[in-house]
Amino acid sequence: MSRLTKAELDAVRKDFEGLLSDRGRFWRNNALSELQEGGTFSTADESLVWEGPCSIVPIAARRDRFDEFGEGLIYQLQYRILLPWDADGIRITDRFEVLISDDPEMFNRDFEVRDVHRVSEIGQRRVTVHDIQR
Repeated sequence: MSRLTKAELDAVRKDFEGLLSDRGRFWRNNALSELQEGGTFSTADESLVWEGPCSIVPIAARRDRFDEFGEGLIYQLQYRILLPWDADGIRITDRFEVLISDDPEMFNRDFEVRDVHRVSEIGQRRVTVHDIQR
């Protein structure tokens, strides 16, 4: 089995990135809300984690998490976010925002990262997000 050269690997990664038709942003809340004098809460300190090209792929709902009573939780709307191989620093509970997509259903929704595939494949990384139920 032969290994890819650096030039071949770079070409595969560049070709994959050319297929990413959407654009998204991951951000993180860095501060817990603190109770201020007068009974108000401080505003959250948010920071940009990563922004760039991506591809958003819906995935079927599944029961793979359980609440404190052992009931299976079903996230009705889950999406796999395909990212370039160098997208890094994304963690579970980070938020995801769609910036560009052909699907109008993707906008004005709150998504939370629920799974991060840290091991990159040849040309991509993968993150799973779900709708935040409010």
